[in-house]
Amino acid sequence: MSEEGDKQTSLDSFDGSAPRRLNLPSQKPDIRTQNNSNSNRYHDMEKLYPNAPVPKVADGLVIHRAVLHDLTGVPQLLDWLADGEAAIVRMEKLMSRELELQTAIERLNTFVESDLGGQIIRLTESRLMLLPPGCRGVRGVDAEAFSVDSSDLR
Repeated sequence: MSEEGDKQTSLDSFDGSAPRRLNLPSQKPDIRTQNNSNSNRYHDMEKLYPNAPVPKVADGLVIHRAVLHDLTGVPQLLDWLADGEAAIVRMEKLMSRELELQTAIERLNTFVESDLGGQIIRLTESRLMLLPPGCRGVRGVDAEAFSVDSSDLR
C-alpha cells in the first residue's frame, strides 16, 4: 500500500470532534415520537362522536355490547331493542345485588318479550343476549356460523 492510502485509514489523525451529521429522510422524527409523552394515548370515540350515525343495512343487524352496572342502564338497552338492534349484556356488577338484578330482569322481560315481541337468551351465568322482533335464537347450532328458518326458504 502507498503512504497516501495509510493516511486515509489511520485513526491517528482523529481530532475528537463530533461526527458529521447526515440528513436522512428516514430518520426524521414524526409526530408519534415527538409527542410520545404518554405511552397509553387513545382517542375517546364517544367524546369525538357522541351521536355517531350508524348506517342501517337492509339485511344487517347492529349488535351492541354493554355492561349493566345498575338499573340506570336499562332504558338504554330498551331504546336499542326498540330501534331493532340487539345487545349482549354483561351483568356481573349486578350479580351480588339480588333485588336490583331481579328488577332489571323483570323490566327487560316485560318490555322485550311481552311488549316488543323480542327474545332474551341466557348466554352464560352473567350474560344475556337481547334480540329485537324478527330475530330468534336457535338451539343446537353452536358450531354453525348462521341458521336459516325453514319458512324463509320458500
